[in-house]
Amino acid sequence: MRFVALLHAVNLGKARKVNMAQLRALLGTLGLSGVQTYIQSGNALFDADPDPELGLKLETALGAHFGFSIPVTLRTADDWQQTARACPTDLLTEPVTVAFLTRQPAPDAVAALQARDVRPERWALVGQQVYQTVPEGTRNLRLSQAVLTRVLGVPCTARHWRTVQAIAEQL
Repeated sequence: MRFVALLHAVNLGKARKVNMAQLRALLGTLGLSGVQTYIQSGNALFDADPDPELGLKLETALGAHFGFSIPVTLRTADDWQQTARACPTDLLTEPVTVAFLTRQPAPDAVAALQARDVRPERWALVGQQVYQTVPEGTRNLRLSQAVLTRVLGVPCTARHWRTVQAIAEQL
């Protein structure tokens, strides 16, 4: 089965550096095949047998190899393709990011997020993804990853829409 692994918060500054060649090699030593990476932001594609512990195994290996904790969000290739098709078209009139949640948030947490005024940003929760517009750039987001994680009570990692589309083309 083909998977996409999203590493959280790597290569954003001088700390938490993950070399993509080292990442590919490490994933290969774990018995994963067809390993590819896409840009330097911690996106890995690979083939593996379905395993409910796969994410935990990756996190353990990454932490041991790179020396710091690296949360991982996994999606199957089918899930990824669905994500690439599911962005509400009214959001695509502006730059968009997708926050990939590690699990479905509770209904009361979604209601709390809906109660927040984040204008001029707009967003939509579809499955385990939050699609959001980025009218003033990612550095000025009112609905940042930290806010999403805190309000929804679910860890997440975000990718630009063009990255979502590019990975979908590689699957």
